[in-house]
Amino acid sequence: MAEPTYTCRIAFASNPFDNVPVWNDVSSDLMNFHIRRGRQWELNRMEAGIATVRLSNLSLNYWPNNTTGSYSPNVLPWKRINIQATYGATTYDLFTGYVESWLPQFILEPIKAPVMDLSCSDGIKNLSLMLINNTTGYSQELSGTRIDNVLTAIGWASTARNLNAGQSTLQSTGPLANENAMTHLFTVEDSEYSILFVSPSSSMTFQDRHARLKSPYTTSQATFGDTLSTDKGYSGIDLAYEDLRIYNDIRVTRSGGTEQVATDTTSKDAYGTRSLERSNLLMISDTESLAQAQYLRSKYKDPVIRCKQIEIKPNYDPANLYPCVLGYDISTRITVKLSQASINTEYHIEGIYHDWERTDPVGL
Repeated sequence: MAEPTYTCRIAFASNPFDNVPVWNDVSSDLMNFHIRRGRQWELNRMEAGIATVRLSNLSLNYWPNNTTGSYSPNVLPWKRINIQATYGATTYDLFTGYVESWLPQFILEPIKAPVMDLSCSDGIKNLSLMLINNTTGYSQELSGTRIDNVLTAIGWASTARNLNAGQSTLQSTGPLANENAMTHLFTVEDSEYSILFVSPSSSMTFQDRHARLKSPYTTSQATFGDTLSTDKGYSGIDLAYEDLRIYNDIRVTRSGGTEQVATDTTSKDAYGTRSLERSNLLMISDTESLAQAQYLRSKYKDPVIRCKQIEIKPNYDPANLYPCVLGYDISTRITVKLSQASINTEYHIEGIYHDWERTDPVGL
């Protein structure tokens, strides 16, 4: 089967937060894109998803000041953008976000063919720019309910949410004045020991700390390994066995609570004291703070071999690899196998990168 068909759409005539944007297909001008979503390792917070997109501008349609251009006067920052790939009969969203900037460039010296480079970010950036002003504040409630309430307060579409209920009950807040929405949600995320990210189709997604203990995240979807007859192939792998992720002195404190400490003497003897501190969390009991500290101690007191990154070039085996690289998302469970190193380990995907470049010249 051939390569996927890639589609790039921009909602020039719609407002950024319209529930049903009116899309303009600019795929014929699409030259390349690079997408990054997620985080580098599991104790980090999820970062805003970003994309860079290059469009041919031979039509001159993407010059903001070209009043005769097809999209004038709407070549503006913060227009909504969507990138999709269609393989076989399935269409996959790869990124949905907003154009932060339009950067003119010229290529093919000395011809100086015009192109337009777009820098894009997903909806997490919106949250970092919005303030919560709530004269009554939020009641004591589950973490998923708190996230839902914050999203409602800032006008996030109710149809673009995929939220777990949560396991932790959070403290009431009292009145909130100019509270940064993303800062508050980060605290919720840390209190629940959960993840919050924007899906490729633009849904705000909250996975509580039990999410990966449930279907479909308990079952490995594929084995990427070195047994050609049974495993899916990979092009590169980046492994690490290092001291950077060893913690044996864990200190967790909730707002208004007492610091809870979990240590491991054997690990301290082997590696020295390595502290991890999490404070100002919103759980309602010190017992839960202690439980989080004990869990973190059990998980990080000893070094483990980590698969930092695996590179897949799907053209080597299109039928088997394209559905994986296009369809897997954050938290998808996979197996990585390297026989010579005795590695046969399951991982949850923490971050995803897509890189694509057009091979035909797009009229240049």
